[in-house]
Amino acid sequence: MGYRIFLAGGSGAIGRRLIPQLLAAGHQVTATTRYAAKTEGLRALRADPAVVDVFDANGLRAAVTAAKPQIVIQQLWARSVAYGRGERKKRPHPR
Repeated sequence: MGYRIFLAGGSGAIGRRLIPQLLAAGHQVTATTRYAAKTEGLRALRADPAVVDVFDANGLRAAVTAAKPQIVIQQLWARSVAYGRGERKKRPHPR
């Protein structure tokens, strides 16, 4: 029997490749994305999508609580140290 896994950064380049491997190993995967438009791609990979900005503590807490994971995998990429501290520039995401 597999684990319930919460994959932060599931819609990213590495996360999208990790999801099929986790599922093949028998795990249930909840994968995060910041954009609702990316949820269909996660569903196509057979992951349960969670739309959340990981820098929104309350939103992230709610997403993790709803997923009830046994394991959390952090596969996020912050563009810079300042970005990770929440000092984001006021411009749209480049994608």
